Amino acid sequence: MSTILDMMLENCKNAGYYPTQNIEKIAKAKNMMFGENEWRRCPCDGQNEKRYCISELCRSDIERDGICHCRCYQKVGTDNK
Repeated sequence: MSTILDMMLENCKNAGYYPTQNIEKIAKAKNMMFGENEWRRCPCDGQNEKRYCISELCRSDIERDGICHCRCYQKVGTDNK
């Protein structure tokens, strides 16, 4: 059985992004707040149904800022921590 962190890392890889040092902290927050059934939800903006891991909002943040709203996914080649 995969953990939330494993699923986030796989999601990140499949989307062509790079995980930051913050990804473990965000995975723990997702586990406490939402559990495995709703792991894609954003712990930083949990009420916004349009914001979740690698959603269009997340992708637009990464493409514009180099890093996502939660600071756990980044563009390859950026140095955001």
